[in-house]
Amino acid sequence: MMRKLALSFILAFVFLCIAAIFWYQEIQYLLPTPVPENYRVVLPREVIRYDSTLIPQRYSKPKLLHFFNPDCPCSRFNVKHFVALKRQYGQRVDFYVAVTGQEKVESAKRLIDTDIAIIVDTGEGLAKACGVYSTPQAALIQANNQLYFRGNYNRARYCTDPNTNFVQMAIDSLVSNKQPPLFNELATRSYGCSIGQQDDYIQLP
Repeated sequence: MMRKLALSFILAFVFLCIAAIFWYQEIQYLLPTPVPENYRVVLPREVIRYDSTLIPQRYSKPKLLHFFNPDCPCSRFNVKHFVALKRQYGQRVDFYVAVTGQEKVESAKRLIDTDIAIIVDTGEGLAKACGVYSTPQAALIQANNQLYFRGNYNRARYCTDPNTNFVQMAIDSLVSNKQPPLFNELATRSYGCSIGQQDDYIQLP
């Protein structure tokens, strides 16, 4: 009898461990990222004001700001798709990677492995100016510094659904001088990791 109880306890413990690992690796990143206190929504056509020491004030091309956290699994899974966008549109759009601290720069360079400029967004001032609080997300800014699109790269964590490549579709519209596409909530509702430190996103509900 005792042996059966011990075996049942061990099996239950193993099951709970597997469930916890699955939660940590998959399910938590399917839930919306908690909205920070005092969050301010930034709407398309709003002028994005930022520190010109972070990004040179160039008015000849639009800018894509890629908010990236190398500690975040979602950001890492998105790298291949982001680099493909840079290869496709890099002649028409200036690409930047924004991280929240100097300690993340080397990891970002190693993971992304391109010549894209990396911005250290200390205090998340640039992210807040664009209305971004999760990663991976992008802010697409017109040459006149008006926000064109802010949101997710794809509805799927692995960026495998071409019908919901939101950032790519937004770039296509922008470089074609069209109005921003009308996406549903999946494009703009924040998923993934909080943009700040690792502890912020481990505790997602």
